[in-house]
Amino acid sequence: MKKRDDIPSVQASADQLKTWLEEICPPVGIEIVGAVSLPCQLPHRRQWEQWIKSGRHGGLEYLVREHQNRVDPTLLNPWSRSILVMAHRYTAGWPRHDQAPSSGAVAPLASPWIERVSRYARGSDYHHVLLKSMKQVVRGLQGKIAGLEAFASTDTGPYLEREYAWLAGLGFLGHNQCLIHEKLGSGVFLGVALTNLIIEDLPNAGIPAADALYTTTARRRRPPEMAPVNMCGSCTRCIDACPTNALDLSKGMDANLCLSSWSIEWRGGAPPESAHLQGGLLFGCDICQAVCPWNNRAEQHSQEELPVNDSYQALPGHNELSLQDLENISDEDFRQHFRKTPIWRCHPEGMRRNAALVRKNLSGGGNHD
Repeated sequence: MKKRDDIPSVQASADQLKTWLEEICPPVGIEIVGAVSLPCQLPHRRQWEQWIKSGRHGGLEYLVREHQNRVDPTLLNPWSRSILVMAHRYTAGWPRHDQAPSSGAVAPLASPWIERVSRYARGSDYHHVLLKSMKQVVRGLQGKIAGLEAFASTDTGPYLEREYAWLAGLGFLGHNQCLIHEKLGSGVFLGVALTNLIIEDLPNAGIPAADALYTTTARRRRPPEMAPVNMCGSCTRCIDACPTNALDLSKGMDANLCLSSWSIEWRGGAPPESAHLQGGLLFGCDICQAVCPWNNRAEQHSQEELPVNDSYQALPGHNELSLQDLENISDEDFRQHFRKTPIWRCHPEGMRRNAALVRKNLSGGGNHD
C-alpha cells in the first residue's frame, strides 16, 4: 500500500457507486459491498481496547500491534477518504439439525475427517479467493472513476473489519461475536479496500447503515432508518452451547478459551486439563454458528440465493486422507495437501497433534475429570 499523503481525492455519489457496483459485482462473485467514510469514530473502540487490555485476545499479538492504525486508518494513510467492505459467503447457512462434528454433534471416529473441520477451512484459502474478486471490483471502479486509488486486503491490514462491516450495513454484531446478515447468516468472509474516494450522501457517520450499498439479498423486507446494534435479543444459544464458556455477554469472546485458538493458533494446542473439551474437532469450531437461529434461517433462504463460490467447497484431494493419515502426516505431504488452504495455518505438527487428540477423545481416552 502507498504510504503517502499526496494522493488527491476523487468524488462520487452513493447512488453512482451503487449503480456501478450492481454492474461490476455479479460477474466476479462479490455478494455484498458497503462503505464507511473516513475518518470515522468507532462505537466499539473502548470495548475492543478493554478486550485487549484484559488479555482476552488469547496471546494473538498481531491484534495488539498497530493499535492506533486499527482504530484510525487515516493516521498511516492520510489520503484515505473511505473504506469499502466486501463479502463472500462460504456456506449457505447451517441446517437446524446439522450433525457435523464441527457443529458440536457427537460423531463416530469413522466419520469423514473433513467434517471435523470448520466450514470456512474446507476449501481453498479465502485470503486468495476473496482478494482476487475484490481486486476485480477495484479495477472495475477505477474504470468508472478517474484517479481512484484503492488498496484491498483480507486480514492482512490493520483494520477492524467486523466493525466497519457493521457500520457499512453488511449485518449486525451477534452474541457469538460474528457479523450476522439477517438473510445470509454469519458464514461470510470479509475484506476491505482503503480508498481516496469521497462518497457524497453516504448515510453513515459512526452510525450503522440499514443495508449495504450493494447486496444480492436485502437484510430485511422493510429496512429501518437505523440498523440496531444487535438483533439477538434474549437468545443465548451460542453462549450456552460453547463447551469452554468462551463467550460472555458483557466481555465478549475469550480467545484463551476458544477451541479455534487451541486447534489453530496455539502451537502447544489445548491446555492438557481441558483437552477433552475439544472433542472431535480437528481444526476450528462452528458450534456458536451452528446453533444460531439466524444461520438456521439462512439455510432456508439459501435455496433462493446464488450458489456459494465453488472454491470454498471441500477439495476433492481431501478424500485421499483419513484421520489416521493426518495423525502421521509428513511435513511434505502436509504441504502438498494444504499449502493453499486455511488448514495450512496450523502447521504439520499442529495437524498431527489435533488428529491424535481427536482419536484419543473419541476412543474414550480423554481426561473427563
